[in-house]
Amino acid sequence: MPVMGTEPQGPPADVAASGRASEVEVERIVARFGEAYDGRDIDGVVELFAEDGDWRVGPGTFTGKDEVRHLLEWDVGLSPTLTSQEEGVGILAKGDVGFREHLIQATAEGIPVAYPCLSVLEVNEEGRIQHVRSYYDKLGIMHDVASKYPGVKGWFFRKMVNTLVALGEKGLKR
Repeated sequence: MPVMGTEPQGPPADVAASGRASEVEVERIVARFGEAYDGRDIDGVVELFAEDGDWRVGPGTFTGKDEVRHLLEWDVGLSPTLTSQEEGVGILAKGDVGFREHLIQATAEGIPVAYPCLSVLEVNEEGRIQHVRSYYDKLGIMHDVASKYPGVKGWFFRKMVNTLVALGEKGLKR
């Protein structure tokens, strides 16, 4: 895996020439984002963002490199190791928007979890990430963790999560 931060700074060549990232370049940026995120390389991810870039994810919206760094520090603290595998459409781009569909395998509270995630990245004219929106089933992850959590704390956790799941499925026939 390449060491993040060793590439030349500034916009990629095809961004500088056209004033807009090509779809091939957007796919390359999405792949670098995935490699850095999966490698838990906080600096590598933050480097890809525009100064005022934002990331909208389960816990909220984080704007600017400092807030994105804070999000990643929290995320890495929660799950220090993580792997993912491209699935579905994998990585593709349309214009200046890139998509990454992948299956994440991580730990939460020391319990292994796996869940699908779709991230949508918008790249600005400088070849930096301006916006990221990541979609995954946060309640589903918590349900999975709760089902494996030990002891009395696990029993209480399961009761809370199962109540929320039941409310969300009210009226749904299975």
